[in-house]
Amino acid sequence: MAPDLPEKLLGIDIGAAENRTQRESPDRAEEEQELLRFVLFGIGEHRLAVPVDDVRTITDVPNDLTRVPRTPRAIEGMMDLRGEITAVIDITDHFPVTEERPGREQLLVFDTSGDEQSAAARIDDVLSVDAIPERAVLSPDDVEQRGYSSEPLEHPLVDALLEREHRSTRRSPGDGSAQSTAEDVAPVAESITATDRDGGTGDDSESVRTTAQLVVDVIPLINVENLLAASGHLVSDRATDQG
Repeated sequence: MAPDLPEKLLGIDIGAAENRTQRESPDRAEEEQELLRFVLFGIGEHRLAVPVDDVRTITDVPNDLTRVPRTPRAIEGMMDLRGEITAVIDITDHFPVTEERPGREQLLVFDTSGDEQSAAARIDDVLSVDAIPERAVLSPDDVEQRGYSSEPLEHPLVDALLEREHRSTRRSPGDGSAQSTAEDVAPVAESITATDRDGGTGDDSESVRTTAQLVVDVIPLINVENLLAASGHLVSDRATDQG
């Protein structure tokens, strides 16, 4: 069941994300058939992703989370979500963190089947909902061919790596300082430089140097069924058979 997550709960226009990806692709018709959607989120120093189809909704962390004795360590507690008892998973039990990430804590509520207990995971914040070409979902062979580190794929809950391209714009005013509009990561492919003048004409006008770089993030993709099973969540026979 595909959730109506992005537009209603995140305020993110999926159509705009798909159009942006198509504009950056040399073959728009081909990419229209291959776009997959993912929820990207942060937990501590980690940036992770899950498929949109595995997420039912996103909600705030409740104040009345109930801890249950003798539950698995990764089960942080239980909550009542719209009349449904929901297990809250602590992802840091599987992805330990060494630093705090600023942001509003939220819950990713997973789209479990009818014979499974409802489950959610506490995260620091939702970064985006992205439409990514299928070719950018990297298998171990793809990772090796592109020269990326394969270390994230050694984690038992990581299925693949997402190769996500975006542009980072850096503005350098006349005083030599610089401001970046996106998180600084290693630039690849291209660097475009332009110079604008703001204000009047002549030598007194301020020169602003704008540099746009195409950057690539490589983000681990979590297998949600494996996450639930490893956390001690009640998994249906269907999911067990598939494993």
